[in-house]
Amino acid sequence: MNQSIKNSGDGQFSKVMPVWKFCTLCIFTVGLYQIPWAHKQWKMFKSRETLNISAWFRALFLPFYLYSLAQKSFAIAEEQGYRNKPSPFQINLTYWILILLGIFTNFWLLISILLTTIPLLTVLIAMNYYWEQQQPNLPIQESFTGREVAWIIVGVILWLLIVIDLLV
Repeated sequence: MNQSIKNSGDGQFSKVMPVWKFCTLCIFTVGLYQIPWAHKQWKMFKSRETLNISAWFRALFLPFYLYSLAQKSFAIAEEQGYRNKPSPFQINLTYWILILLGIFTNFWLLISILLTTIPLLTVLIAMNYYWEQQQPNLPIQESFTGREVAWIIVGVILWLLIVIDLLV
């Protein structure tokens, strides 16, 4: 089963996502990039473990499924020798606190949405470790893909709407 994952790379590049790239996409898209990123993670787990789940549903409702995503991510990274032991509970709790902070204090809404990227970094780093072990000979794509550029364009439009709303 791991062999099919190992050879199912998107073309010639590793599935490792640089942290700077993930953060940039989350900032540019006002946090919306977390959804396609989570979808990609759930899609991999669905294939790897033959789960009967909807990857898009779990991505859209990421706050409710972040705990299990973190658990699964850390487990497969640990199988490959990952030594960090982050707590899925703490990651999920931090994510929820940031969401609730934004909901209950309108002033902090935008900031808290952007800060939700931080707890996801531990999951991203674990997944990157996994993919580095699975695809050691594939180069990491440092430039943005066409889809990522499209997300950035959507994000720039969102930011313009936010700025216009703040000015009016």
